[in-house]
Amino acid sequence: MTNKYCLLLIATACLSLTGCPGGGDGTGTPMEASSGAVVYLADQNTDGVFELFLVSTGVKLNGPIVAGGSGVVSFALTPDKTAVVYIADEKTAGVLELFQVNISTPGVSVKLNGTLVSGGDVESFAITPDGTSVVYLADQRLDQVFEVFRVLFATPQSSTLLNPALPAGRNVTQFALTPDSTKVVYIADQDTDNVNELYQVVFLNPLNSTKLNVALVAPKNVTNFVISPNSATVVYLADQNINGVFEIFPAPITGPGSATSLNPPLIAGQSVKAFAPNTPAFAITPDNSAVIYTADQTTPGTIELFRVMFATPQSSVKLNGTPIAGNVRNFTIAANTSPCSSGASPTNCSAVVYSADQDIFGVVELFRVALFSVSQPPPNPPAPGPAQKINPNFSDPQTVSAFVITPDSSAAVSLATQTAPTDTQL
Repeated sequence: MTNKYCLLLIATACLSLTGCPGGGDGTGTPMEASSGAVVYLADQNTDGVFELFLVSTGVKLNGPIVAGGSGVVSFALTPDKTAVVYIADEKTAGVLELFQVNISTPGVSVKLNGTLVSGGDVESFAITPDGTSVVYLADQRLDQVFEVFRVLFATPQSSTLLNPALPAGRNVTQFALTPDSTKVVYIADQDTDNVNELYQVVFLNPLNSTKLNVALVAPKNVTNFVISPNSATVVYLADQNINGVFEIFPAPITGPGSATSLNPPLIAGQSVKAFAPNTPAFAITPDNSAVIYTADQTTPGTIELFRVMFATPQSSVKLNGTPIAGNVRNFTIAANTSPCSSGASPTNCSAVVYSADQDIFGVVELFRVALFSVSQPPPNPPAPGPAQKINPNFSDPQTVSAFVITPDSSAAVSLATQTAPTDTQL
């Protein structure tokens, strides 16, 4: 494993890991357990067989991988950081299932999912924020029909189907849990084949879903969504009004959604969208008051950053500097939820950090903008603060390739060719 890749993993996780494990290759994001030890994924013992290890001791956490198995494909720590949940073909080669292992009892794993149909696999999972259960996506009942199931840690292998049973050819494509640990929100072509729509199911009322978007007809679809921190609202991305023009719409968690977009109405050739795959196109602020999003709503083909308040839909303000030489590439909302008060230090304000080739085309730099220039409640929030560059001035070919914000929102950590044009450093 190269030092550069090790640094990328550290930057992604914001952990104080000082070295990478020897042997094999590391993958995924290392995670810090309650003891302070870091859990990582690597084919450390057998080439091509990925397993979970503790950095502090090198102890392997997962149970033995069956002969022919490729090992762990994804993992996450429980909220109390005492256990790891992971997907692996641990029992049957090529069959991906869901397991839990306690940090205190390495090697002693428990299978969580129910019995899978022949050809079935667990594809992804999320642990409820209250740490009592796991919701997972699997074709458990019918091969190639992916649905969401919930299993309590207290009763492993006794899983409950959450969505109404889907027929062959239909699928749940993505899901997320409400922060209050009471519901799952998901996208599926549940009502109409190949028309993906948004639904929620209350854990205590499985098999009974509520549609959150207004009715769609082919070929329109919901493609993504986020849930507000207070579990009250869902914002979803769909070409609901104009085919191929993707906009963001609000919906109360009880449904139904709005026919009015949050962003100003867009026309053909424009959309709310991210610059690149695996980067966010929109996010809800920690105080539940606004949505930050990227779109080419001013100039088709030029992606910029905007803020819109829930209280004043379609009245968005631009956050990035104007004019912009290129595009906003990525953004992160600082965790600090306090708005700026008059005379307050900028470091104490709700803010967004974004990367963009704002000043020089092709030279990506980091910028920070306060979401509210002074303290004032909605529906009449003040304008955002000015966009401020936080890295030293770059010139071609210097550029930022990735960044994260520290948990206390006081700094950004980036990967950049800042000091040597050919070397990406942390």
